[in-house]
Amino acid sequence: MGVTQTLSKFLLDTTYQDFPQEVVDRARMLAFDFVGGALAGCHTHVSNIFTGYVQDMAAKPEAVVIGRRVKTTAAYASYLNGLFNHSTELESVSQRTSPNPLAVIATALSLGDKMKLSGKSVLEGLILGFEIQGRIGGPSLKGISKKGRISIFNHLGTAAAAAKMIGLSFDQTRMALGTAAFQAGGLITSVGTMAHVAELAYASRDGIEAAELAKRGFTAHPDIIETPQGFCEALIEEGGYDLDAMTRELGKSYQVVDPGISIKKYPCCYRSHRALDAFYDMLDEHRLSSDQVEKISVDMNLYDSYLMKFPEPKTGEEAKFSFRHIFGAALLKGKVWIDSFSDEAAVDPKYVAARARVDEVVHPDWPTSRAEARIPVTIKLKDGRVLSKENATPREPTMNQLVERYREAADGILTRDQTEQSIEQLLQIEKSQDVSQIMALLAVRA
Repeated sequence: MGVTQTLSKFLLDTTYQDFPQEVVDRARMLAFDFVGGALAGCHTHVSNIFTGYVQDMAAKPEAVVIGRRVKTTAAYASYLNGLFNHSTELESVSQRTSPNPLAVIATALSLGDKMKLSGKSVLEGLILGFEIQGRIGGPSLKGISKKGRISIFNHLGTAAAAAKMIGLSFDQTRMALGTAAFQAGGLITSVGTMAHVAELAYASRDGIEAAELAKRGFTAHPDIIETPQGFCEALIEEGGYDLDAMTRELGKSYQVVDPGISIKKYPCCYRSHRALDAFYDMLDEHRLSSDQVEKISVDMNLYDSYLMKFPEPKTGEEAKFSFRHIFGAALLKGKVWIDSFSDEAAVDPKYVAARARVDEVVHPDWPTSRAEARIPVTIKLKDGRVLSKENATPREPTMNQLVERYREAADGILTRDQTEQSIEQLLQIEKSQDVSQIMALLAVRA
């Protein structure tokens, strides 16, 4: 069998009972983090634009829009919920597999809501959808570093999750994957714009649509992943993907834990997180305050320079992809949080002055891949000392920090009772017989 056939069969044959407990635990935490991020972003400027757009459609009310008094189709609910999550740049992410699970999480929750599925079915869709996405994306990472298409794999993940949850046949699943692959896109040049925020949400909407069309008999190429002029050949740099690796040892491990997905600690581009951790480590280790810092220097490879490309950002979206602004915020406020990345903060003279204390150094000779990138940080102190540190990986927030972040995001949107009940039920989602009851807690009540 080819790659598309093999992955489709694995998707349909695998069930919740096949998952190790650590896989279930990780998927549950990712779903919880996703909802907290969506609550934090449900009223951003870009979220308001998209919510108004969807409301004007007056679509069939199938699923909850998180943090809003709105219900719409499962496809558009997942679209909005995913966009809300991404608008804060708090979405979880992976460096060594297909970059982002946001879209499959949005798909699984909204379809679970519409279909009144159990929590186990939702986690099944989430885990297996990302498994298919990561199985294709992981062996293709080196092929997208130059192409600049970092989100093309999400359509395959959402279509896989939807196919599993809707109950498509083997042939229908291949059609869904073929249709979703045809829609895949996302260009790295959109980073720092609203289009970047929407790229993963499009995948969630399109994946559900592809599965629903396949159920009605819609057709596409049955071997879309490996066929000549298909997904890999057309969208990934020549020689940059490994078809054999995509199906090797299926079921021996799962992408959500191996190579794994990371939960973000800061609401800005993930490429900056290990550098921020290194900066804070040096302050703690040497008992320093930011006032003692004269200059910060951040080193990076070409790949990171494509992302962190706004030395003087003019909007909040650009500020999230600016090492100078991110470290300027750390110097100015101590804590890098959502208020550091508003449109007002981007042009605030205090932030502009803080950015002047940060230098960026690009190394064209360093390895250019996403996984091999280095980001050392050097601090020059006002007393003449120079400190330097390089962290290999970022650190995640603790579970307690995630819960407090969730409460902070829900404050003023959900009632206190809704907040506490939703926390309790999301943290044991696999016990739910009807996820729509959990999702109902996330809607604003009149």
